[in-house]
Amino acid sequence: MTGPRIYERHEVDELILSLEEILLDLDNHRAQLQELKIRINALEMIWGEDLRESSCADHHEFKSHMAEMEKIQGYFKSCADKIGELGGQVKGLNPPLIDFYGVQDGHLVFWCWTRGEREIGHWHHIDEGFTDRREIAEQP
Repeated sequence: MTGPRIYERHEVDELILSLEEILLDLDNHRAQLQELKIRINALEMIWGEDLRESSCADHHEFKSHMAEMEKIQGYFKSCADKIGELGGQVKGLNPPLIDFYGVQDGHLVFWCWTRGEREIGHWHHIDEGFTDRREIAEQP
């Protein structure tokens, strides 16, 4: 059994454009999801629990919105899977936080990337998180 792939910083830097493209696509779906939530909330405010009954006049619309939401949520998972295929681990979506295994000063660490950064400039130990990240120049 082999362990996770270990990346050099420059290898992750080369993936950033792909990460940004995945996240941009995700943003579009997030906006659709938000719109669907607003519509569903409005229907629930109007009909209450009756909305879930097939006799409700807006039941079909509600079911359609719910199916679309599930589809979009599945798309979120596929975006996380795409990032995983690139070797990244999604640690958060808002803001997007993605880690890649690397080595810093002889220790296994995560290269830590968040949206808007043009290159890997931070890292943290694998048992730490974003708030513990350090600039590359820092010593542990």
